[in-house]
Amino acid sequence: MNEIKCNVSNCIYHRGVSTCTADEIKVACECSHEACECSETECGTFEPKE
Repeated sequence: MNEIKCNVSNCIYHRGVSTCTADEIKVACECSHEACECSETECGTFEPKE
C-alpha cells in the first residue's frame, strides 16, 4: 500500500501535511445496509462496487 492520507491533524498518528503513521486503519460503515455513498462510510475514498 502507498501512503495513507489523512486530514485529521489532531490525531497522534498525523504527521506533516497529511501523512498517517498508524500501523493499520479501520474503515467503518455508518449504516444498517451496504454503503452506497461515501457519506455512509468513514472512508473518504469509498467507491461502490459495480
